[in-house]
Amino acid sequence: MKREEIHIKNINLKDERFRISYFFSLKGLLLSLKEVGLINPPLVTSRNRQLILVSGWKRVLACLELSLTSIPVWVIRSDDDLQMFLLAFYENLASREFNLLEKAEILRRLKKLGEKEQKIIRHYFPLLNIPNTSYYLDLYLTISRFSKDVKSFIHQKNMSLASLEIFAEFNSRERKLLLPLLQPLGQNKQMELLEDLHEISLRDGVSAQEFLISEGMGKILHSEKLSPLQKSDRIRQWLRQKRYPRLSSRRKAFKQALRNSGWPEDISIEPSPFFEEEAITVQFCFKDKEGLRSLLARLQQISSKKEFAEVFKGPSDE
Repeated sequence: MKREEIHIKNINLKDERFRISYFFSLKGLLLSLKEVGLINPPLVTSRNRQLILVSGWKRVLACLELSLTSIPVWVIRSDDDLQMFLLAFYENLASREFNLLEKAEILRRLKKLGEKEQKIIRHYFPLLNIPNTSYYLDLYLTISRFSKDVKSFIHQKNMSLASLEIFAEFNSRERKLLLPLLQPLGQNKQMELLEDLHEISLRDGVSAQEFLISEGMGKILHSEKLSPLQKSDRIRQWLRQKRYPRLSSRRKAFKQALRNSGWPEDISIEPSPFFEEEAITVQFCFKDKEGLRSLLARLQQISSKKEFAEVFKGPSDE
């Protein structure tokens, strides 16, 4: 390995055979380069008489952004791509944790460079904190084949592996259709939407794409009165009703009974999530004894109404 000063434009950045990171910020690195310069030179090797990066993509891209013309590099002479990739892998492994997309890219590169699947599972999975079963190799390899815009979304929204297990069940067209629906949602609601759509598709023998382009979905998506978040929430609720029609009917009856009884909005009342238990949770706040007495009096008055008894009945109860 030899240290050399080279013109930065002599590095062929189109050859990405050793690259594993694509989504990152250069902000901190740019500040560091301005203040102290390039302390740790990138690693390069030669292929077809051209220099290509083994490790140091962030550093080189940051140097380009600062319009630097020449930089120091470590030049490694080797024709073994797997050996070069492992050099970059272990260098990064020693200094940081890999994110989910980087793990997927690492496994894809290892397989492409000739490592056997059993060795990948046995040797590299423990280093990457991945359970050592072939299921996860298949899952990560599937994630590595996602389109660039889907990967960018996964990075931006920090999607969980559990969500991606379901997301991977959809085809590429369906995944693109799902992106704007998932965009405004947090992780839990993303998971709920994906689970419901997948289960409905399996149960009804209808492709997810048919649901995503259906008339019911279109009415919500094309509404000019709803914000992106409201559209996603409406679709999430619509899918939940499709997946659990009896549960949805029970919830609707519960809410209607509360309205009919005049239940106050400032007192929270919630049944068990799937009405699997008879207990109902009520929450309220008060500042003093008088406030408590007033709340209890209101509740006493409501509980004596015949309409309130409907709260404890299902839609098909006598």
